[in-house]
Amino acid sequence: MPVDIVGGGQGGDEGTGKICAYLAVKGDYDYSIRVGGPNAGHTIFFNDKIYTLKTMPGGFVNKRAKLVLGAGTYIITDWLEKEIALTGAGNRLLIDPHAVIIEPRHTASERADARMMGKIGSVGTGLGAAVRDRIDRKPLRFAKDEPRLKKYIKDVPELLNKALARGSRMLLEGTQGMKLSNLHGEYPFVTSRDTTASTFMGEAGLGPKYAGEVYAVFKPYVTRVGPGMVANEIKDKKVLSRYHTVGREVGSVSGRLRRVGAFDMDVARQTVSINSATRLAITHIDLLE
Repeated sequence: MPVDIVGGGQGGDEGTGKICAYLAVKGDYDYSIRVGGPNAGHTIFFNDKIYTLKTMPGGFVNKRAKLVLGAGTYIITDWLEKEIALTGAGNRLLIDPHAVIIEPRHTASERADARMMGKIGSVGTGLGAAVRDRIDRKPLRFAKDEPRLKKYIKDVPELLNKALARGSRMLLEGTQGMKLSNLHGEYPFVTSRDTTASTFMGEAGLGPKYAGEVYAVFKPYVTRVGPGMVANEIKDKKVLSRYHTVGREVGSVSGRLRRVGAFDMDVARQTVSINSATRLAITHIDLLE
């Protein structure tokens, strides 16, 4: 099948961006699609540079691939423009008109919410407030309403489905991980969306018959940047320092040091089951002792 999907199997810090970048080149996909919000970053090492991307698909490393943001994408326009300049890939970017713009009011509302910033551990991008407004059918700015994005706007579902009919191959990059799924995760310490393969397809405007390989990405341990369950959490500062330095276990959006704990086999089984995972990718093996 022509749409391969990549998603996180744990708390969303598994290194999915690196896997997406690797697959984008190895698989030589025609399209690299990303959905989700800028509250979860992809850190990619490419040509001796480090790219921390909050919205642009990690598949930008394949210079042949068109880059797509689906309707289930939430965009901070200033951030996206910086990433376009950083990657130099704006000439390949396509954006669904119904992707939502996260406005300053959304960010301010979220950061003023002590419960969200404290107990829940939001990184404060405004994604949750924008999702809430969308569900409440309140007035929103969509990508089609943003003059700075006008040249990128395309009917993404029509474009992708026609391309699939021609035999194009696509890589779909999800954001965050199973533990943070609003449907299946460790509620209330979850994000504002579902974070599973089926939802990623819907957010991109694609039907399930096109799903191909489903990659579930794991680390041999579990991390979280905010509150929530971390089994057998490491408290030794010397041990944690190795994870935070050598393992770069620092939130790419929040800048917070990640909590570290033991691998959770129950979560891994749930990830494989709910996502119908066909392949597993393991990162950070070098940190095992």
